[in-house]
Amino acid sequence: MNRRLVAIETKRARLLERAAREREQLAQALQSLAQPLAFADRCVNAVRYVVSRPPLVAAAVFVFALLRPRRAIKWAWRAFGLWQGYRWLTRKIAV
Repeated sequence: MNRRLVAIETKRARLLERAAREREQLAQALQSLAQPLAFADRCVNAVRYVVSRPPLVAAAVFVFALLRPRRAIKWAWRAFGLWQGYRWLTRKIAV
């Protein structure tokens, strides 16, 4: 029984060392993604900030419409088209 426990402990130690090496290799491989992921994280936080403040969005749209009415209409048509496309896509996926 004692030999079996020693073998298990030896195997456990090797596995722990291997796991540590693999974690280190993974950390090094992902190091190059740190900056892009940080940028994406900041973008997601900015979108969450804006979405959580509907009056801010409404005021920005209102000011944009007052300053550039033609451009606002173009953007509204684009947004409407995207919304229609989204609705069509979700209906196709749901079926």
